Amino acid sequence: MEFENTIRKIIEKECEDYYLGIADLSLAENDILQQYKSFFDEYPRSISIGITLPYNAAGEIIDRNTKLYNEINQQLNIITTHLSKLLQQEGYKTLSIPKTEKLDDKNFISLHKLAANVADLGEIETNGLLVTPEVGPGVNWGTILTDAPLEAANQ
Repeated sequence: MEFENTIRKIIEKECEDYYLGIADLSLAENDILQQYKSFFDEYPRSISIGITLPYNAAGEIIDRNTKLYNEINQQLNIITTHLSKLLQQEGYKTLSIPKTEKLDDKNFISLHKLAANVADLGEIETNGLLVTPEVGPGVNWGTILTDAPLEAANQ
């Protein structure tokens, strides 16, 4: 819990409206994650950080090709890099997952979405979007894998 407060302080330096979840991936029953079980033996937990996307004047989520969308990705990179370094200084292994999109496959489900789902931050819909109860799919996700003994939502 103490480390979670530290995480929140780091995130809040970069943004106000965010999601934070920790998952024990070794306990995940998701079929896709099970394919990577040996990988998750080395990095059994994930930290999911989501930044809420703003809406444009028409009430639609901002387009992924805008400057603001890219700035949010930069915020996620700053946060995940900072948290990874902090965990490494404490002696834990980390792997920060870069932000990627596979735009040509509508059924693509990223590790970011899977980790956030296992951390109980939202549900993955049949269209592959992670939908949160508060803002639907309007969240951009960053993920850190680690072996740090963090308390997970799914324990």
